[in-house]
Amino acid sequence: MTRRSAPRIPVRAPSRTPDRRESSQAPRPQAAGLRPYETFEATFLGHPEGAGGFLRVVGRPKGPGMDLLVDWRDAHGAIHGDRVLAEVSGEGWDGRIKARVLEVKGRGEIPLPGTLQKQPWGWRVVPLEPRLPQVIAVPPTDLAEDGELVSVKLDADPEAKQLRGTVVARLGKKTDLKIENKLTAALFNLRTVFPDAVMRELAPFPTSISPEWSQGREDLRETLTCTVDPPTAKDFDDAISLEVLPRSEGGGWLLGVHIADVSHYVAEGGPLDEEARLRGTSVYFPDEAIPMIPDRLSGDLCSLREGVDRLTMTAWMTLSPDLDVVETRLSESVIRSARRLTYDEVKEASIDLSTRKRAELGESLCSLLDESLVLSRRLTEIRLGRGALNLDTEEAEFIFDAEGRPVDARRYPRHDAHRMIEEFMLLANEAVAQFFTRKKVPTIYRIHDEPDPLKLEIFAEVTRTFGLLKPKEVPTPEHLNAMLDKIRGGPLEAMINTLLLRSLKRAEYSAENIGHAGLALQDYLHFTSPIRRYPDLIVHRLLRKVLRGERLPEALQSHLAVLAKGASDAEQKATEAERENDKWKACLLMKSRVGQRFQGRIQGFSAKVAFITLDAPFVEVGVPLTALGGNFWIDEHRTKATGLRGTVVLTIGDAVEVEITAVDEDLRRISAWVTEAKAQDAHGKAFRFVPTLAAPALLREGDLEKPRRGRSQTQETRARREPAPKGRPPKKVRETTGKSREAHPKPPKGSVRGVGKRKGR
Repeated sequence: MTRRSAPRIPVRAPSRTPDRRESSQAPRPQAAGLRPYETFEATFLGHPEGAGGFLRVVGRPKGPGMDLLVDWRDAHGAIHGDRVLAEVSGEGWDGRIKARVLEVKGRGEIPLPGTLQKQPWGWRVVPLEPRLPQVIAVPPTDLAEDGELVSVKLDADPEAKQLRGTVVARLGKKTDLKIENKLTAALFNLRTVFPDAVMRELAPFPTSISPEWSQGREDLRETLTCTVDPPTAKDFDDAISLEVLPRSEGGGWLLGVHIADVSHYVAEGGPLDEEARLRGTSVYFPDEAIPMIPDRLSGDLCSLREGVDRLTMTAWMTLSPDLDVVETRLSESVIRSARRLTYDEVKEASIDLSTRKRAELGESLCSLLDESLVLSRRLTEIRLGRGALNLDTEEAEFIFDAEGRPVDARRYPRHDAHRMIEEFMLLANEAVAQFFTRKKVPTIYRIHDEPDPLKLEIFAEVTRTFGLLKPKEVPTPEHLNAMLDKIRGGPLEAMINTLLLRSLKRAEYSAENIGHAGLALQDYLHFTSPIRRYPDLIVHRLLRKVLRGERLPEALQSHLAVLAKGASDAEQKATEAERENDKWKACLLMKSRVGQRFQGRIQGFSAKVAFITLDAPFVEVGVPLTALGGNFWIDEHRTKATGLRGTVVLTIGDAVEVEITAVDEDLRRISAWVTEAKAQDAHGKAFRFVPTLAAPALLREGDLEKPRRGRSQTQETRARREPAPKGRPPKKVRETTGKSREAHPKPPKGSVRGVGKRKGR
């Protein structure tokens, strides 16, 4: 059986340069499935500056441009989280679809986290959600004390003039260890406690695998298998085995990917299954995980621990010397992992060739790892050769002290041991997907639609300004991968990877198989992580039915479509929560470093802010452009800032020195100002730029957004109550300050939210 490839990602560039207005527009009403003046139900999403908001249409997929813009005059009194009836009202000046709220149907039902405060007139809760600036009046409560963090349920009456609610839970104090994890879970309504019915379902399970459970399964306990995971992992859901086939039989390899059989324990339709469906995925914070299934399964019975019997589903793939998958066999099995390895141990033994580590692991295991690395490197070449994108996104790894407080952040190291496991999991996922396609059995696929050619050409135009693509080169997979290889490890890597990801569509789950453009595969699904992803559990459950010849349920396709959408939404919510928690950890790390200076590089711009990624610790900070002096402005693609009448140009990737000026934990933002930067003059000549005004500045919430006309009452109120910037420029800055008008712009003020980054596939 040969491997089939999907159509290559960007098959042809547009024949013309796209108009900026056209490329930045949100979908037209017809494209979004809504006609002008058609009424629909939606959820109102507030804006942190209080000037209107957005509408997320009920039942519509999430994504860039899918939310409809609502002017503050058309909000009809709606607040963040409200259920509303609305209609499409036209387009904004920038081409974005606008809507107006016709009626507020009810308040959001999700409890909100906030700070409980006692006032002379009674009690109130100040929400942590910046898109809900109103305070909430609450009755007295015995659940918490003044100043503590609580969850509050809003009263259902949308007509009430005063926002009211009831305290339903105490979250803790701001000084509590890991309080940011509780608050993140509350902000995103993550389920953190398993219901009693779930725990009762788990109670009868034995502490080890019973002999009856192994009956009828392929016995692989004598086969050499091992797991490879991060050192902090507790749930080991995949193991590998590899056999080199003799040349007398044609050569090649027999690769085994053995995945924990979670479906054996999770009964379909039971309390545990329902809870796993509602969670959709495990959520991973830097220092804590919110599991999809209880630790009794995820960390014990379903975890492929070293030296103990575990139930698995196995994908056997026979590969020819040319790397064609000539045969696939799937089976229910039982294994006994010989060794629990970390990625760094594999690197030490088979990449660094440490004599001590190789002696510790033994000859057989080292041979398996050596051959696995050889095979995975060849598989990577095949994957890139068929047009898959070779994206490596950077992640922050936080380091904690003995008490659990963050003390450092660094780039998460990736090497060939990570890529080895990744390649084997990709191959197994593809093999199982092809099995379902051949059998014409419905399942949940992992799909990735082809990118919008206009967005891709915009990306290509940006890369041409950096000289990464030649003027006549189109963004084909070959050119994109060559460009990514060229910048790998350099100052532009993070920025280019982020811009490319934004140009592509988001991967999601679907019962309809349209292929995976990012991997250049026609058939792909998720099979290898049923401990932490609900779609994998569904795939295992369906695979067992097919292998046993059992009858499939009626209306399976439509049922899977509903499950797929729920899984995609849960995945997006988990990703957003993880990013928000990363920003919180960064604030905790940097709050004791206000006034200290760090080296970093410019990674991006908004209309008013330059975003700097520090070299160490590896976190992102925001610098308002006003703190640079000289009336800097941003180019159309947001790749450079120009100021001082065009004589100073700061570009993405430029090295800078910054000083931390403020840390706002409540809004998860780190403010800084530039003390020195590598810049270019109007002729492109590099020079050392010292800002003429580098006063400490707080970033404003709206700085990430495009400038709005006028100021709202909320903005004016906040501007009045914010303290003026304090402190003096450094001595070398004061000495270089001239008497020109550019040297004395108005001092900056205000505040803005930082951003995070995460990988996805």
